[in-house]
Amino acid sequence: LSNPLTYILLRICLFLESTGLCQAAWVLAAIHKKIAGFQRDEVYIGTAEERAAQEMGDDTNHLPLGTGHMVKLPNFADNAPRSLKKLMSKDPTVAKYLNDEVDAMENGEQA
Repeated sequence: LSNPLTYILLRICLFLESTGLCQAAWVLAAIHKKIAGFQRDEVYIGTAEERAAQEMGDDTNHLPLGTGHMVKLPNFADNAPRSLKKLMSKDPTVAKYLNDEVDAMENGEQA
């Protein structure tokens, strides 16, 4: 905060926040967009219709992998919560169901 420009921007942002009109982050983002020359995604990758016309569809082989997608963990049953272990030991169909669901997700199928 030793830079006077930072202090001034902070005061403007806090004032804008206190009015309740909008969050100051949106204003700063709009200013950054103008300075950096950002454009909408359609400019870079095209619209959905343009991509479909050029056969640039999504590669479904890669969709079920990565962050946010379940992956079958080795020895899941060994590290499962006690209540789930108990349920799987009483009813083996539960373990089969869990394994089938994870296999279906890995293969990109609807179970």
